[in-house]
Amino acid sequence: MTAPELPPTSPDPVNWSLFWRVWRSVFLPALLGMTFWAFTGPGWSWALIALVVVSISVQHTMLIAGPMIQTAARLRKTARDLKAVLPLEVPSSSVPPTPNRDELIAAEEELFAVGVRVQTELKTLRELALHLEQSTTLFEGVLETMQEAVLVVDSSEHVLFINSAARDLFDVSQFSAVGKLAWESIRSSQLQEIIEQALSTGKMVRGEVDLPRRKLILDVSAVVLSLESGPGCLAVAYDVTNLRRLEKMRREFVSNVSHELKTPLTSIQAYADTLLNGGLEDEGSSRLFVERIIEQSERLSLLIQDLLRLAKIESEPEAFRLEPCDALAIAATTFQDHQAIAETRQVRLEYQPPEGPLSVIADADGLRTILNNLLSNALSYTPAGEQVKLTVRRAGERVQFEVSDTGVGIAREYQSRVFERFYRVDKSRARSVGGTGLGLAIVRHLVEVMQGEITLESELGKGSTFRVWIPCTKSITP
Repeated sequence: MTAPELPPTSPDPVNWSLFWRVWRSVFLPALLGMTFWAFTGPGWSWALIALVVVSISVQHTMLIAGPMIQTAARLRKTARDLKAVLPLEVPSSSVPPTPNRDELIAAEEELFAVGVRVQTELKTLRELALHLEQSTTLFEGVLETMQEAVLVVDSSEHVLFINSAARDLFDVSQFSAVGKLAWESIRSSQLQEIIEQALSTGKMVRGEVDLPRRKLILDVSAVVLSLESGPGCLAVAYDVTNLRRLEKMRREFVSNVSHELKTPLTSIQAYADTLLNGGLEDEGSSRLFVERIIEQSERLSLLIQDLLRLAKIESEPEAFRLEPCDALAIAATTFQDHQAIAETRQVRLEYQPPEGPLSVIADADGLRTILNNLLSNALSYTPAGEQVKLTVRRAGERVQFEVSDTGVGIAREYQSRVFERFYRVDKSRARSVGGTGLGLAIVRHLVEVMQGEITLESELGKGSTFRVWIPCTKSITP
């Protein structure tokens, strides 16, 4: 529907009617008044001046009021033109009836009820927004404090979220990871394969990821998430490095203990079969075989005792009674017990105690076992003509027991493993000297039970030095 066309407007005519009205109402009375005043007043000169002033005033009035009067005239004319072309009459049927007072009150009450409902909904929305914000903050806080590494990526493998544990494991910062491709910030092809497989299959994928640079092993589980922008992937990584190391140690322990038990049993069985198959008739050979059987049985018994002692230390550390002990008395007794062995092996055994008494908080039998195993180990791996030395001294709030030798020594690459069960640097030599491979493992566990510390310094071909620190009496709180 197009708007109606207005009739063309003509130029504004000169408003002579306005001029004549002003002439009759202003100028003509003024002229008559001035003429009368001239005949009765000071003269014609003043009358002429007054007439000029009145004329100028009337002219200025016309100049100022004229445009305003003409504008008003144009507006009236435009209104008349619009009235001529627009239907201004409204049908009586379209005019709404005038509401009465009851209807106005009902409408007001309804509007008030709507306003109350709107306020209630707004309050509920604000509470939901606050709850959502609190839940988001709590969720992010939980993820940040988790020990497991959490990584979230979108369908194009861009990192959306990475928590603190993941940043530590993968050695990245949040700024350098979020928004970038996962393989750019976390350079692990194994992790990338797990994420891609989860996104492509839509199922949970689990696998292990090796980080050679950090010497870590991660157990990673990846599942698909439904995000606003599309599918994503949530990857959770667990550091299983220690678990895999313990599993490896368990397998090695089972293998070693089986081998250690098998060796003496095989020897005993072989000597017994030889005796039964005619060896008893040869008195010299039979006596030798019986001695070997006794020797191997003693070795087997010693191995079993060490295993039981180690199991007790690991499973029942509270069974040890930590109480004040005379450190010098225990060290002197242990030194005397090994003098005969040192003389037999032609090794010089020395003892250097401090001046004055020294008391430690320890289990007396456990401390004796520690010194006994260290001295036995030193004497076993020190050739004839060399030296083994036991030194006891005060070191701050602890007592230091030092067992040093000038024997074969231990290479640096093996020093971190000598406290493992059944670990031997030279297995053939260890068996020839009668060791069980559990002595240093027992020493380490006993030192830990007594809240102490043990270290090793060694150089291949120049000897080894084991140092054990046990707390003094005054440094232990009950």
